[in-house]
Amino acid sequence: MRFIKRYAPLIFRLILRAAVIFAVVTAIYLGRRPLRTDLFVGNIHPGVSYRRGIVNRPDRIVYHLIEVDLTTPGLSFTSTDPVTEIEYAAQTVEEFAAENDTEVAINGNFFYPFHSEAPWDFYPHRGDLVELSGIAINDGVRYSSPRHDWPALCISSEPRAEISSSGRCPAGTQTALAGNIQTVKDGRMVELPDEKVYTRNVIGVNETGDRLWILIVDGKQPFYSAGATFFFCAQLLKEAGATDVLNLDGGGSTTLVIKQDGEQQVFNAPYHTRVVMRQRPVANHLGIQIEKME
Repeated sequence: MRFIKRYAPLIFRLILRAAVIFAVVTAIYLGRRPLRTDLFVGNIHPGVSYRRGIVNRPDRIVYHLIEVDLTTPGLSFTSTDPVTEIEYAAQTVEEFAAENDTEVAINGNFFYPFHSEAPWDFYPHRGDLVELSGIAINDGVRYSSPRHDWPALCISSEPRAEISSSGRCPAGTQTALAGNIQTVKDGRMVELPDEKVYTRNVIGVNETGDRLWILIVDGKQPFYSAGATFFFCAQLLKEAGATDVLNLDGGGSTTLVIKQDGEQQVFNAPYHTRVVMRQRPVANHLGIQIEKME
């Protein structure tokens, strides 16, 4: 009791300072969060359109939809190279985008080991080594082996895109990522395991493979965006024109970075370790590059 009485003023001041610091940091992060308003940019880059959509009922949802015309001259895809034969050094999407000068970049495969318990207790940090679940290919080189229970996005050099239910990609694939669930196959909805509202990162392609969609749904942020179900994402991409849809790593990994005015900018509202706008270091990424044509 004497100890508590003696140091109570000091403890109170420390708690007050911590509360003020937390409030200031939160305000800074929230100030960077995208506005909760509809936005459409029809040609954010050549062959690339962007839409921010808002849903208010039954749940609040903020989603970001990228449509890519793969016939665009000079358009290509890139991904992350491992640092050992099978291990990747974790980095944020923004760091990957800056290193590879991409026009659009997102996070890719599920990975392990991983945990996220608190703002100070998580793995991986930047540079920590992790391994991928399912196939990964970059520049035609396969770094992670396919698995039948991890369906894959496969992109050829033309480029043309397809989603492989088997997790294997055909010869000539230049870039590939694996997801965990294919929610639309050959234009038909697949029976889904649950309808949990969650932060999502989803890829869709059309039947001819010359159109690709990236759907990012923000989540875990009350009064801003709760997240979305598999069904919501699948239905939205079907309406856009996708015949095959694949769910990639979501949750706190979900990040969309788009180059604007020569700078890499985060276009969604990441939520890592309960901190809004904090980016999670992840294993690998998918980037869109567009060569300037003379």
